[in-house]
Amino acid sequence: MLLPHRLHSHQWYHRTVSQLFAETCSAHADKPAILFEGQPLRFGELFDQVQDMAQGLLELGIDKGDVVSTLPSATPEFAVLYFATLQVGAVVNPLNLLWGTMELQGVLQRNQPKLIVAVDRQGPRDILALLEGALPDLTFEPEMSYPSLPSLKQVVCVGRHGPVPPGYLDVKDLPRPANRTTLQQRQDQCRATDVQFMCQTSGTTSLSKSALWDHRPPLATAHFGARNLRITGQDRFICLAPFYHNSGLFALNMNLAYAGTTLVLMDGFDPAKALDLIEQHQCTCTFGFDAHWQGLRRQPDFEKRQFTISKAILAGEPRTYDLVRDMCPAGATINNLYAQTENGPLVSLADHECVDEAVNKYTHGRPLPGVQVVIKHIDSGARVAQGEAGEICYKSPYLFQGYHRQPEEVDKAFDQEGYFHSGDYGHLDNGYLTYLGRLGGVVKSGGENVSTTRVTTDLLELFEDLFDDVKTVGINDAYWGTRVVSFVRTRDEQPLPPSPELREACKGRMAAYEIPKDFLPWSGEWPVTAEGKIDFKQLQQRAREALGDSHGKR
Repeated sequence: MLLPHRLHSHQWYHRTVSQLFAETCSAHADKPAILFEGQPLRFGELFDQVQDMAQGLLELGIDKGDVVSTLPSATPEFAVLYFATLQVGAVVNPLNLLWGTMELQGVLQRNQPKLIVAVDRQGPRDILALLEGALPDLTFEPEMSYPSLPSLKQVVCVGRHGPVPPGYLDVKDLPRPANRTTLQQRQDQCRATDVQFMCQTSGTTSLSKSALWDHRPPLATAHFGARNLRITGQDRFICLAPFYHNSGLFALNMNLAYAGTTLVLMDGFDPAKALDLIEQHQCTCTFGFDAHWQGLRRQPDFEKRQFTISKAILAGEPRTYDLVRDMCPAGATINNLYAQTENGPLVSLADHECVDEAVNKYTHGRPLPGVQVVIKHIDSGARVAQGEAGEICYKSPYLFQGYHRQPEEVDKAFDQEGYFHSGDYGHLDNGYLTYLGRLGGVVKSGGENVSTTRVTTDLLELFEDLFDDVKTVGINDAYWGTRVVSFVRTRDEQPLPPSPELREACKGRMAAYEIPKDFLPWSGEWPVTAEGKIDFKQLQQRAREALGDSHGKR
């Protein structure tokens, strides 16, 4: 059996995604690989489509090392493109559909793609208009040219919402020569250490950086994800994430290249539609951020649904763990993770064999085998005592190969001991890692470091009968430096007590400097980004608006 053999060997570390994908498709030719809009695409058919598109890319002049940037929808066309790009030896570079023109323009100028493949629309967003805004001197007559980006040779459009506009090459019109000998040679010559992935960081504080992966980072995530989730050939994975996010790439690699499991796709996350698909296809596993799980659970008819997810990976807080445990069938495997783009992205993951519920709930598991994690003081850089919070730093056999055309950023990311500085706040206890938020989520209030994530967790523990959910932010304050503010959604629409009363209840149970200065009521869903993460920038703005000038007072 292919999957058990892979799970009990190191072959994934020495192979490429393309080689594993070809082997998987051959072994499961008649099995559904992708289910989308009621139509199955079998592994044998998927492989043929990948081969055809790879030949088309070669005919367009795409060669080994060329960058193919995509503005992708989570649809079969872009799954095919993903594997076809790897098949020819080119570098796949998914780009965020929610960027503005300035961000997109800056990243394209740095990445220098030879080919761009874009969906025409995603929900209400006109993706081609976004692209044209980022490439203002893009012309199609007499032939396509873009003087400001001389590397670019062609723009291909996937027309999901209407005819492809004039000038763009329709993906359906890619040339399809019959000779596949060259493709097999390329697959055989490819090595696990070849850089074929250019993945964008979140870019929360500056222009998104382009992290370079060889095949080992994404396959480590696929291997350990499948192992710790107890994936079998009978599982069906529903992808809730977009293909430009690392969790979308994880779904492609783990299911279609590594495990040979069926992948259920949806073009944009919609919780009601997701519940329909889970029920219709008896989906058994998925990955989700907090907002994904909340969106599913808060559907009015959730209790009447057959929710068959029994294997779940989370990127969430203890509150999210409890929520998912309540949603899933008894005995479900629920694994918390800590991930970063620079490590492909998995750094640590809970194990299904851990029977200590508190460990599963309050930590993000153990570092992957081979990953060495230390915690360093955020100011001095010295290692801190066990259990003390600081910056998460690590060495890893799955680390990225640098940032594309940004050597100075690589130099800044590593210290003299060779540890990569994550920019994340957390602690390590007896081998278990707990992520407490980005260092940007660690605020200096009254001279003390305060983790907004830890404040949120403590409040949900203290007021479990009153608080349904909490999100904590920091806003600038003339007196405190940063003022800690918590938005509270109460259970059953109970009234939120005044801030002084809640603060008094926290005294002696939370560190004095961690107690929020203000508690603000919230109802309904939290604002989220397209990746399903909480949009804390919106919450900060709402806090500033709600408090006005008062936040400059004690």
